[in-house]
Amino acid sequence: MTISDKDYNEILAEIGYPVVRAEDLEYTREQIEDLLIYPALREFFIWFPKTQQQSVYVSSEFSVDFPDEETYGIVDARINTSITGDGKTSSPFINSLYFKQSATSGFKMYGTPYDYGVTEAKYTERAYNKAANNFIRAKRIDVDPVNRKLTGFTTVNGELLITWAKESTNFNDVPFTRKTDVINLAKSNVLKGFALLRGQLNSDTGVEFNNSEFLSRASDLEDKVMAKWKAISKVVVLRN
Repeated sequence: MTISDKDYNEILAEIGYPVVRAEDLEYTREQIEDLLIYPALREFFIWFPKTQQQSVYVSSEFSVDFPDEETYGIVDARINTSITGDGKTSSPFINSLYFKQSATSGFKMYGTPYDYGVTEAKYTERAYNKAANNFIRAKRIDVDPVNRKLTGFTTVNGELLITWAKESTNFNDVPFTRKTDVINLAKSNVLKGFALLRGQLNSDTGVEFNNSEFLSRASDLEDKVMAKWKAISKVVVLRN
């Protein structure tokens, strides 16, 4: 992962760094980043994912692969079924409705400017047909996180609009307004990691380390961050 020295030092200050020297710590910097800081970053992007938009033309059954390794799901997916082109769909019922509309789309009769009320009747008929199309059409969108695909089905040709959910291993991708939260969550992980490790070392070294203060502080930091994030509703939207 990628993290600046400034952010890294702020996180380790919780356990006494730099007064406690790096060479005196049980973990290397790489191990601290991968095992203790990255999990906080991963948790953040579960709650507040990076996003990437994609548009795909779909008809009938469709399958769209996740765009890259950083993508783990979706934030939003919907099908815009405004018909373009010849209006053909995968549903014979809807096709018949469009054919009926096309075959009876004239407004004037007998080459005169008078239509004897046909125009008004056509507006009513077209409104009915549109309502019937909306009733008959069927759409389904499913997320398959194991096979990393977005799959589904539509009886009406349309544009599939996807907002992908992505993670990042770059600490700088955390917005400035959320960085304090992620730093505090990383501090919690660091405190717990060192407390549990040193608790196991007590019996081997003969040096007693009181890890209860570390664990209490870690729990307090984590609880405050998670309570704050849980207060913000996050919903994945699948619009059919």
